[in-house]
Amino acid sequence: MYDIDDARILDKNAEFFNINMESLMENAGKSVASEAISFKPTKILVICGSGNNGGDGYVAARELKMNGFEVHGYPVSPPASELCIKKYNEALQKGVIMDDKLSLDEYDMIIDAMLGIGLNNEPREPFRSIIQKVNESGKRVISVDVPSGFPTKVRIKPTLTVTMQFIKKGMDENCCGKIVVANVGFPLEVIESVGPGEMILYRMNGKESHKGMNGLVMVVAGSIHYFGAPLYVSKAAGRMGVDLVYLFSPKSIHSILGANFNDMILRNGGNEYIELTHEMKDMMKEKDVVLAIGPGISTNEDVLKTVREIVNFAIENKRKVVVDADALLAVKNINFKNLGVLTPHRGEFREMFGEDPIEEVIKNYSMKLNVTILVKGSTDIITDGERLKRNAIFHHPSMTRGGTGDVLTGVIAGLMARGIDPYHAACMGSFIVGNSGIEAFEKHSNFYYTSEMIDLIPDVMKKYIKN
Repeated sequence: MYDIDDARILDKNAEFFNINMESLMENAGKSVASEAISFKPTKILVICGSGNNGGDGYVAARELKMNGFEVHGYPVSPPASELCIKKYNEALQKGVIMDDKLSLDEYDMIIDAMLGIGLNNEPREPFRSIIQKVNESGKRVISVDVPSGFPTKVRIKPTLTVTMQFIKKGMDENCCGKIVVANVGFPLEVIESVGPGEMILYRMNGKESHKGMNGLVMVVAGSIHYFGAPLYVSKAAGRMGVDLVYLFSPKSIHSILGANFNDMILRNGGNEYIELTHEMKDMMKEKDVVLAIGPGISTNEDVLKTVREIVNFAIENKRKVVVDADALLAVKNINFKNLGVLTPHRGEFREMFGEDPIEEVIKNYSMKLNVTILVKGSTDIITDGERLKRNAIFHHPSMTRGGTGDVLTGVIAGLMARGIDPYHAACMGSFIVGNSGIEAFEKHSNFYYTSEMIDLIPDVMKKYIKN
């Protein structure tokens, strides 16, 4: 099921893809007005916030006035967004009276357009007091998109909620009254596209944070045959702003790893191939680490058996996991309990499951294993079994070079370590790594190293977090 974050992301992506946001607002407000009319009210008060949720409310007020109803508006705060200002003025021009004091007694219907999907904490004043007054009024209430205050406990308790495009996770009749879904016109290809909106979920460090609060990644990678992969994973994880990266690799390649990267804590992960060590177990028991496993470990049967032991131990201890490359063959029968991401390319998916990676097949295996699957290719496909997105735009043909998948593994692990859930971390990771490939090509043409792509990740992060 889609959640509040999906709705926020969709709004941002719609703007990027040049969807007419005013048309969406018009459709939303008209849908609310239509539901209000079905109640045959005599006098209606529309309580509006300053953003686009308020804009939806002003459209509803204008439409109700044009249909002959007596309608007043009450701006809790002055319109602030460009569209909200425009719809406020249109409502005024059509004769909607704007009250300067809140009085509910004379109205038999209230439309709640105060706070939409942008709320992260309980509402502050004056919204908190208004929510209480509305709930105590006994009036019929229609909420726009979500009840103001949702999903906190301090929220409007409406008769009906007109929600836009899809029901959000947590919405039910107990908290939203009757729910009506309004298709306001988001194109399906935008709903299912990765875009800059993914980046709204990234949070910078809080003022009072200290070491360990902003993410710990445990990388299990490499073998006597491969030492580049563990470096790529570790560097990419670090680029997500995590506090610590622990790299467990075989001792036989420690001198090479240590000489090439200082911004990690190197730990014994075996001799020539990875092993499940006591230190790994202790770390997964005691620290809130995210495990990234697979790149460069090789695929002999003893190694794959070890992978199963490590991944199962992580899941038993409720640790999140990213599995890639050589480790994928070991985990095709594991229940990830919604704690993991698998990142096969198309050939690896066929080798794992014996089927071509078409979307319905990928969704079925995602649901079966309770895991998010990101199938890499010219179009990345990301699904958690219910939701599905594609990244067909933010990548570059030059990204066929070795190590780009390892970078994606590290990025996703780093994002999950910073508190982002597996599905959204996979979508965001696809966007970040794809854009770093674009940046690398623009800077170096076809002649860049994968390590240079990693070095451009901060530019991508700063650009899209700022916007």
